[in-house]
Amino acid sequence: MKDNIILSIHPNYADLIDEGKKIYEVRTRCLNLDVGTRIWIYKTSPKSSISSYAEIEKIICISPDKAWKKYSREMFIKKVDYDNYVKNKKEIYLLKLRHITKLSKEIKLSDLKKKNIEFYPPQFFKKLKDTEVIYRTLNKLL
Repeated sequence: MKDNIILSIHPNYADLIDEGKKIYEVRTRCLNLDVGTRIWIYKTSPKSSISSYAEIEKIICISPDKAWKKYSREMFIKKVDYDNYVKNKKEIYLLKLRHITKLSKEIKLSDLKKKNIEFYPPQFFKKLKDTEVIYRTLNKLL
């Protein structure tokens, strides 16, 4: 069974992932995930919804300068925003995404709460256990 995680991403960047334009997600901390892990994309506030899922194709540990030179076009982030995000980091992690699939309808946090599905958006990411209702709810969409 593949691991499943929920990854919180700013709505502007999540939209670019949904459109297939952004295929590298930048992280400043190691996520300790495996290739093939399914990522459920949680758009942070104000959208507060799960919009799509993807699979990790590759995880690259790299210096911020090298990452910008080699992958900036696929990271889809402005240089000034990138520099602010990776400031003072010796290495960063790029998650290369594949099989990006947009859900036919976004799952809003408010709808999950109305159904009494316990879900708290992660600050960073959350590994899902197959015993959790949110896991079963999301996997019914596959």
